[in-house]
Amino acid sequence: MKKNNVKIKSNKLPDEVKRAIIIVIVFVLLLVAMYFLTTKILESDNEDNKVTENAIQYNEILAGSSFNQSEEDYYVIYYGGSDEYSNYESLISSYQLNSMGTKLYSVDLSSGMNKKYLTEGNIVTKSANELRVKATTLLRFKDNKVTEVITDTNKITEFLNSN
Repeated sequence: MKKNNVKIKSNKLPDEVKRAIIIVIVFVLLLVAMYFLTTKILESDNEDNKVTENAIQYNEILAGSSFNQSEEDYYVIYYGGSDEYSNYESLISSYQLNSMGTKLYSVDLSSGMNKKYLTEGNIVTKSANELRVKATTLLRFKDNKVTEVITDTNKITEFLNSN
């Protein structure tokens, strides 16, 4: 009798090929998982840090630009930024929001750019270069020239509350 020398092929893959396929599948699954995890984290960060539209405010100016405003008649209040003057900030904001009268600009003298205009001596209002004011001063400008100087805190508070 003759033996059949026919080899029967099996559908089995070699062990090395199986391992390689498993490694590739696990690697792809890890990449997909990392992608979704990263996008989920980034989306939650964006929800917490929503970008809001920035509005340019024109009411707070630098002391040096006090003489250069476009209005014919306006006020500029100079105040310090300490706790003692925090009530001025709210009064100024209230005036600026509610007033339909004369425009009011504010200058925070505690800001680095404005400190050189602060004086304990005499107030000087001849020009922007020579400007020297005390911690709480209200100046009225007409045609870019100072026409009124108020340093009494009660009068300044009364003015801010009047409008």
